[in-house]
Amino acid sequence: MERYTFENLKKALRRPEYALWELQRIAFDLRHSGDAIDVMEQDWDNLILLDACRYDRFEAQNTMSGDLSAVVSHGGRSWEFMQGNFVGEQFHDTVYVTANPHTEKLSDDVFHAVWPLYLDAWDDDHETVLPEDVADAVLEAHRQYPDKRIIAHFMQPHRPYLGETAKSLQEAYEIRGFNRNIAETGARTDQPSFATLVERGEIPIDEARQAYRETLDIVLEHVSSLTDKLFGKTVISADHGEMLGDQLTPLTNPKFGHSHKYLRNRTLYVVPWLELPTDKRREVTSDDPIAVERGDSSTVEDRLRSLGYK
Repeated sequence: MERYTFENLKKALRRPEYALWELQRIAFDLRHSGDAIDVMEQDWDNLILLDACRYDRFEAQNTMSGDLSAVVSHGGRSWEFMQGNFVGEQFHDTVYVTANPHTEKLSDDVFHAVWPLYLDAWDDDHETVLPEDVADAVLEAHRQYPDKRIIAHFMQPHRPYLGETAKSLQEAYEIRGFNRNIAETGARTDQPSFATLVERGEIPIDEARQAYRETLDIVLEHVSSLTDKLFGKTVISADHGEMLGDQLTPLTNPKFGHSHKYLRNRTLYVVPWLELPTDKRREVTSDDPIAVERGDSSTVEDRLRSLGYK
């Protein structure tokens, strides 16, 4: 987990709210120091990552049978998760099928192969990679690499949300992607982020939470179908959680999203770890890495912006 003590201290001196967040961060670090799980050291053949999936919502909405536990992630944001688990390591027995553009920051020799779906399977209408396209790609990778571990990094329930409530919000507030709107000409124009609009009360918090729940239901449906077709031991987890209007401490404002690098708490760092039952295991071997497909910088920047990272 990244530390921001000096930067936090400077902010705390300017705003009391940051001082309270810093106290919470210190308390969290003291309680969970050394607890973060190294996902690559765990026992699995298939690791399914749901981006920005809260433990409490997963526990309430998941219908797949298995052994569910709560674990501490290395990150409260995707890149922090990747830094804690992948950076500086080599996993040449693993194929990473990923919808998350932060993957571009990883070096070429981390995995045996990387499938960058944020380049190959991007949906322009929804400005994300849809879960059905991730599931299809994972099955293809499973067929091509029967002797490799597979990581499937779904983008949902991370925004842009999917489902009826999301569609209604996009139409009502002219939202496209994460923090862009559409002018009458069709041109993209900057506006406050979805999270900012929710925190300001301009988007009803109940509707934003409903959109998150519907998005999680959608991705879980595809994941459930996918796991029935995978061979070996499958684990379902998340890179990090999500704030859904949670008030972290008294006297501070509710927060939405996960881009606040000064926040560290159970909502963002405690994620589900669901081990599905199986009596079949895959024989895994290690081979030299395959060259990683890279996107041009403007495309990657545009993908990151659609997802709210820019």
